Amino acid sequence: MINAQKAITIILDSVRPLGTITVSLQHALGLVLGEDITSIENIPQFDNAAMDGYAVLTQDIQRVPTVLTVVEEIAAGSIPKGVLQSRQAMSIMTGAKIPAGCDAIVQQELTERISNEQVKVLQTVPVGHNIRRAGADIQKDSLVLSNGQRLRPQEIGILASLGKRFVEVYRRASASILATGNEVVDIQQPLPEGKIRNSNAYTLCALVQELGCEAKNIGIAHDDRNDLRSKMTEGLRSDMLITSGGVSVGKYDLVVDVLKELGAEIKFWKVNIKPGMPLLFGLYHKKPVFGLPGNPVSTIITFLQFVKPALLKMMGHTVGETGFRIHARLDEDIRKTDGKRHFVRGVLESRNGSLVVRTTGAQVSNILTSLSKANCLIILPEEAEQVRAGEQVEVELL
Repeated sequence: MINAQKAITIILDSVRPLGTITVSLQHALGLVLGEDITSIENIPQFDNAAMDGYAVLTQDIQRVPTVLTVVEEIAAGSIPKGVLQSRQAMSIMTGAKIPAGCDAIVQQELTERISNEQVKVLQTVPVGHNIRRAGADIQKDSLVLSNGQRLRPQEIGILASLGKRFVEVYRRASASILATGNEVVDIQQPLPEGKIRNSNAYTLCALVQELGCEAKNIGIAHDDRNDLRSKMTEGLRSDMLITSGGVSVGKYDLVVDVLKELGAEIKFWKVNIKPGMPLLFGLYHKKPVFGLPGNPVSTIITFLQFVKPALLKMMGHTVGETGFRIHARLDEDIRKTDGKRHFVRGVLESRNGSLVVRTTGAQVSNILTSLSKANCLIILPEEAEQVRAGEQVEVELL
């Protein structure tokens, strides 16, 4: 049995990015850029007004109030017709091109329009006031976005401002989800006595989709070698196969054996964590295969800690990530004596200006509602035995 850090190292050393494809910009959200983006132009392309107001020469407004002659109106998108002369002003709208001769924009609130031909400036402003310079956001020939950068809405906006209709990205990973066990029935079927509904497959599909991956629910395999072999073979057509259940040491836990029969190389089986100890990871012709425990909470936590980083790396993320981690003050005593790394369901809140975390109560791995109540995981390292209220602990946001 290996520790959690060794397990994640093995996983990330074993998976590779899937390669890049070209997609239209409206289909690139959430994907990872597969090329460097260098600008071929300045953004903005020209000096423009930051506010509605009047284009002036600052030498004319050193003493205020002062009256200037309005000679032109410049709307956004139009080109100034003339050159601004001394004692003149031009009405200008936000985003409009700055006329030649102008060195400041006096915002409308600092003026008083006297007539169609005259405006009174009530306050002086410095040179460059309310002028957005060409290239202030992006300079021509500069590196704007880098290979490996995730495309959020703000990056999509940058690409659009550069006129990028198509972009090279790492392709989405696909994952097949297979639930196992004679006791499992699909949610569309009546629930016979002694059976449980297949919640894990729907949970795992949601977790996969949340990362921007394609999820395929391939149903339920009974505790039968032939059925497992058939369903796993179907699942291995995807970029990744994820199973739940059947990875412990019971008589009907056949997942490990069937994967070996199919030719998968088992990289590790069992990790020193709680919940989720009987976690399996292997490779089938370089495709990652995860065998997750069947208890619902164990399934989710092992996905977040081990499967998620693998999927992210496959889609081009430069570092496989779990959740965002911070430190908080523990609100209650927690005791453990098994030498495992614990992922405790917790509630993180701000109290009197500091972050405080408490557990959601019962931590057994079949109580999914305790994870629904949680907004974080409290991470207790292997060597910790008694963690007392008031101590700082590491928490991972959910």
